[in-house]
Amino acid sequence: MNNIMKRSFAMALVLVMCITLLPLTGLSASATDVSYVYDGKYIYNWGTRGEVATFLSPNAEEFYLDNGSYAILASYAGGTSVSDAPTSDLYEALQDLMVSTHTHITDYNETRDLYKYTDCEEGGGAISSFYSGAAIGPSWDGGSTWNREHTWPNSKGFEGNDENDLMMLRPTATSENSSRGNKAYGKSAGYYNPNSESGGEYDVRGDVARIFLYVYVRWGNVNGNGEYTTWGASGVMESVEVLLEWMEADPVDTWELGRNDSVEAITGTRNVFVDYPEFAFMLFGEDIPATMSTPSGEGAKTCDHNNFDSGVVVAPTCTSKGYTLYTCQTADCGYSYRSNIVDALGHNYVNGACSVCGEAEPIEPEKPVYATEIQAGKAYKLGFYSTSRAAEYFFAGTMDGYYGATSTDFEKGVDVYAESTNGGYYLYFKNSSNQKQYINLVISGTYYNFTYSATANSVYTWDADKDTFATTLSGEVCYMGTYGSYFTVGVLRSSKYQSTDYVARFYYMESDEGGSSDSTCQHNYNSVVTAPTCTKGGYTTHTCSLCGDVYTDNNTEKKGHTYENGACVDCGKIEPTEATVSISFADVANRTEFTTLTQVWEQNGITVTNNKANSQSEVADYKNPGRFYKGSSLTIAYPGMVKLEINCAGLDSKYVNAWSSVPAGATATTSGCIVTIVFSSPVDSLVYSNLSAQCRAYDITVYAKQDTPDPCEHPNTTVEDAVEATCTDPGHTGKTRCDDCGEIIDEGEPTPLADHTDSNNDGSCDLCGAAIPSDGEGGESGSGNGDSDINGGGSVGDNDGNEGGSTDSDN
Repeated sequence: MNNIMKRSFAMALVLVMCITLLPLTGLSASATDVSYVYDGKYIYNWGTRGEVATFLSPNAEEFYLDNGSYAILASYAGGTSVSDAPTSDLYEALQDLMVSTHTHITDYNETRDLYKYTDCEEGGGAISSFYSGAAIGPSWDGGSTWNREHTWPNSKGFEGNDENDLMMLRPTATSENSSRGNKAYGKSAGYYNPNSESGGEYDVRGDVARIFLYVYVRWGNVNGNGEYTTWGASGVMESVEVLLEWMEADPVDTWELGRNDSVEAITGTRNVFVDYPEFAFMLFGEDIPATMSTPSGEGAKTCDHNNFDSGVVVAPTCTSKGYTLYTCQTADCGYSYRSNIVDALGHNYVNGACSVCGEAEPIEPEKPVYATEIQAGKAYKLGFYSTSRAAEYFFAGTMDGYYGATSTDFEKGVDVYAESTNGGYYLYFKNSSNQKQYINLVISGTYYNFTYSATANSVYTWDADKDTFATTLSGEVCYMGTYGSYFTVGVLRSSKYQSTDYVARFYYMESDEGGSSDSTCQHNYNSVVTAPTCTKGGYTTHTCSLCGDVYTDNNTEKKGHTYENGACVDCGKIEPTEATVSISFADVANRTEFTTLTQVWEQNGITVTNNKANSQSEVADYKNPGRFYKGSSLTIAYPGMVKLEINCAGLDSKYVNAWSSVPAGATATTSGCIVTIVFSSPVDSLVYSNLSAQCRAYDITVYAKQDTPDPCEHPNTTVEDAVEATCTDPGHTGKTRCDDCGEIIDEGEPTPLADHTDSNNDGSCDLCGAAIPSDGEGGESGSGNGDSDINGGGSVGDNDGNEGGSTDSDN
């Protein structure tokens, strides 16, 4: 009767007074003692296990103030039993509330890093195992000592976001998780009693019941998932009678209320059955036990609330809402509600302070912005924004396993620089010893990883579409970035991740105009434009006239070849010739290597290599068709391949399908018994790194365009055998040799004799001792005699004017 009376009264308030009722103010002194400890936007659990919650927390009050009060929700009719509870108005209202406020759906991997907030005790430190209270974590240890317990078992869930919900997914010691398995909760034989792990130290039966109700309503799991039921031995909870018994026997403690605050800070929603356990009884048509302790105390109230005062007006402040507070005057009642809600005033800042409350105007923190163009030698932070975590992460210059470690603190990100080089840039940062650490991309087995080295190996180009750098390795375009809910810097390959994941960018603070320079020079750059050629892109080189710093930008694409009459009209390159060759698996002579570990076929310049990953013995009799095992690595190599035709005549389709799993840059079609693979540009090899299934073939035909080497433009040269001229011997400018192709570009030429020197002023040459004529007297040195075929001319004329220095050439 009490339940019905309360609902009727609340409805009357809504309809007759035409006001919006909001929650009980929670005037208990204990509520004001709650002190939230934040880490960024997250809140540490502030409660204590076993300490009964007799008040609503400040965040709980604010949640229902904004989203609908107890009085409003209690005005909806519940069901009368398990059968009609899910179709009741109360069920729908509670579900709407929890769904509409659920703004962040947690990822399964993400949860293990959140328990240090939600399931800690006394505001931080170790995680408290759900069932036993044992200290675990807080760092993830791979599941060896602690893991995550699906209080609503996965096998009985919807195989969706419900199974990763932080509200339901609880940290437990591994042994406790194994002990429970996926048994239904209950007190009868064959059911799992959640108190069995703590030896009676903690009572978590009510916690379990309230989690059950959260999933039951929030996710709508009222009839199991089609294979299991919700109630009974094959379900999750023994019965509604046990559920309500546990709700009353184990009231909400402050640790459970603190966890509700912490989860709300992460996901946006709360478990209403923690804040208001009364709803559990209303939902199934049962009276609320008058002696049951709840945070709000609503269930124990028996007053008709027909003696309200005239209301006390609470004016809004800059930060708090205003309202009229009505309080029931009946003795020992104290029920109150808020109405006539008005928004907070907000601050009115004048000359750096609020004119209403005097609060100092906050300084808007600078926000990092990402660069849309790069200047070599300037400092940037390498980072990315993770939408799943709603946070910015910046490369910290260290490793986290195989990946680059990050920090949400912009200032903790290391400065990353672009250093100009042929064809693009090197990327580097400086370690604690101020030594350059170049960021290189390497392949480790089948994995692509970024590493740091004192030597630059990877050349990056600026991608103007993505506003970031990319580099190419083994034919794959690769970016730095992350994927899923991760926040480490990994490799985003063209064949993997790039379509859905986050690409790292180069950030700087708004006031920094691109970042500080890796030098103290106030640069004065001179610019030289290099036009594109057939084979190389163009660019502009900027060189500082003061310190020599160099960077390039304004990159343009290479022109490509224009062929006429078999040769490029611009550079003379011979047009590639087409070739068609085949390899057969029928001839055993083509098998140059055949063991349990490796198969190699070679014919007509084609090489097929396969490691038989799943084979345990030689299959020497299997020579036609060739057989390639699931999971093995297969490489087909031939220079300049543009198309492959794989002959699978008469083979079962299950041995053909895997040929179609080609990497990026290729397409595969099957017609009849032929699998045709076409490449977007010529390649020298086709690699299947992990065959999805066993595949077979009789022969493979390769269509290729065999390219002739591009004419070398000799961008890098070295001068060899240069000789400096003396007063007795001519010199030579030396030969100029191309560092790239080895061709001698210029044979050089001799240089004439040098002048005599007389540093001692004794009339003779310091080097050769020859007499040096005084001013005005005849006798020229041999430095001006003859042309380029001079082979003598070292002696000087006597003082009587006779010229010295014979020559073999006409003078």
